[in-house]
Amino acid sequence: MRRAASTSEPRRAALALATALLLAGCGAPPERVEQLHVFGSITEVRLRSADPGEAQAALAEVSAQLNQRHREWHAWKPSDVTRINAAFAAGQAVEAPDSVIALVERAKPLSEATEGLFDPAVGGLVAAWGFHTSTFPIQTPPPRADELRAWRDQRPRITGVRVDGHRLSTDNPRTQLDFGAMAEGVASEMVLATLRRHGVTDALVNMGGDVTALVGDGGRPWRVELRDPFGGLLGGVELRDGEALFSTGNYNKFRQSQAGARLGHILDPRTAQPARGAASVVVLHPDPVLADVAASALFVAGPSGFERLARRLRLGCAMMLTDENELMVTTAMAARATLLRDPVPLGPPLDLGEDCSGR
Repeated sequence: MRRAASTSEPRRAALALATALLLAGCGAPPERVEQLHVFGSITEVRLRSADPGEAQAALAEVSAQLNQRHREWHAWKPSDVTRINAAFAAGQAVEAPDSVIALVERAKPLSEATEGLFDPAVGGLVAAWGFHTSTFPIQTPPPRADELRAWRDQRPRITGVRVDGHRLSTDNPRTQLDFGAMAEGVASEMVLATLRRHGVTDALVNMGGDVTALVGDGGRPWRVELRDPFGGLLGGVELRDGEALFSTGNYNKFRQSQAGARLGHILDPRTAQPARGAASVVVLHPDPVLADVAASALFVAGPSGFERLARRLRLGCAMMLTDENELMVTTAMAARATLLRDPVPLGPPLDLGEDCSGR
């Protein structure tokens, strides 16, 4: 693992993904861009050199798929998930659509792999902190200490959700589903599969800053920039075919503590509090679902747990910007990213293989 020296600026720093603007110029293939509003943010699908008919069919199907998932997965607006959560709170078993059943089944081993740092059963805690909103920063009062203590004492877990055919049930009425830490990864996986099925081989899918790429034979990689949302550029990464670059941080969705500290929307299930220590995390991996989940879990793990969890998940390419504005980077990520900071070694390198799959 490498850590870059912190800057002298007193402000916080964080990472944000910003798709580099790729202009169709002389000799460059033309691009087509489609934008959709799903999961509370803008999804952009950028296509290069696609057959117009195939592109139109692919984008129409992608739009229908994403809007359907929005209706099924939304954590606080009326959806199948909110209907399921109401049934759980009432102690009832409930019918669930295939897509939600699949999320539950995929989430269980991922929650176990992250030792519970990722757990989509924490929707009630997210609501208590006021993060079920699209308006930030949050101005409502924080939850009371006794509320948080009661939640910790009866902490719900996704592994406690039973699947019986198309029905879900749980013995813990505090279980409230919120798939925000994996929904975009699963949706990105679905979008890439749809594009491939329609013959699209060169595309970039940007879901609120989380990006996945398709690159055809002999095609150019997609350049994605790593920006500090408070100003400036950290560096950039070129995405190859099938790769995903996911990030999470405290820079957009947050509330202020009474002492003025920024409290991000990523919650630590162990403490029932907003996770501390990290400002942002970026993960590069060929599996968008793992990249999505790992980014949130590493954020909860914080600087002290970053290396251990990255090793446990076999993440070849990951980085964390801490609250102290220090950059922690795995060896493979340092090799793939063009960083504008001069990294300095700190301890043994976190080397999980030469590629970003951790092999």
